Amino acid sequence: MKKLLRFTAYLSLLLFASGCKKDAEKDATLSYSLSAINMSASLSATTSASGLPVTAGTNGSINWTSASFNISNASFSANRAGTAITLESKNINLVNALKPDSLSGKINITAGVYEAIKLKLLMTESPTLAPFILNGTYTELSGTKIPVIVQINRSQLAEFEIQRFEVATSGQYVAKVVFEMNGLVKGLTAGDFGQTVRTGSNNTILVSSTINKPLWDKLVSRLSTSASVSFTKL
Repeated sequence: MKKLLRFTAYLSLLLFASGCKKDAEKDATLSYSLSAINMSASLSATTSASGLPVTAGTNGSINWTSASFNISNASFSANRAGTAITLESKNINLVNALKPDSLSGKINITAGVYEAIKLKLLMTESPTLAPFILNGTYTELSGTKIPVIVQINRSQLAEFEIQRFEVATSGQYVAKVVFEMNGLVKGLTAGDFGQTVRTGSNNTILVSSTINKPLWDKLVSRLSTSASVSFTKL
């Protein structure tokens, strides 16, 4: 069963670079980058005090350290000069999406105005990779540090709706996707992590659709509000 996550962005574009073909008109270049902010967030006894950015390792906090995506299909559709355009790219594996501002997918693109843009990213589980894996450390109020592995082990469809995107005849463009990692635990409490089943000798908190599912449900529901996209010309 697929869960639809909706993101809305303006003057932005993600992963368009993977699907374009060269032609004589394409003088500008486009890349995308992924980065994250607020990697550490508070986990308190109350929801209002959770999700605040804190220093890594603070007692009563979660610190996210890495995230990977297995994108099986990226579908881009838009109107340009009255013509409908559909582009697809497949099998994009981002090993660590939280690596700061690493540019990828630089290509030449056609100048013009793109409107009614829809971008769909299908993250699909494979025999060896989950659609989305997040790693971190939960520090209890006592100071005890516990590894956390979140496996979004069901297919996820992320849909970006973009109103307008304009490309000049020259220049380098970057679509920046920023994850506010503290947003994943806004509205949660320390009890959501504390009242979990632990595995292994180091008491790892493994979170999936079958293990610690109440916490899994809450984290998945917050994915749609933890990312924002901006478009810049370098």
